[in-house]
Amino acid sequence: MTHEKCGNQVAIAIDAIRKYVSEITGQAPTEAEIARALTRFFMLKEICEHIEMQRDNPEW
Repeated sequence: MTHEKCGNQVAIAIDAIRKYVSEITGQAPTEAEIARALTRFFMLKEICEHIEMQRDNPEW
């Protein structure tokens, strides 16, 4: 799948989500399902905390 407006690393991450959900559920998620999941408050908070940890520990 191509993600025209995303950088390569973001596209790879989205493809990893698609692959993981497909393996666990037996059905590939739609783009809308991925978008809704990624924009939930819990996910935004987790992503922000993860980025902050990476910034504090660049070698991690």
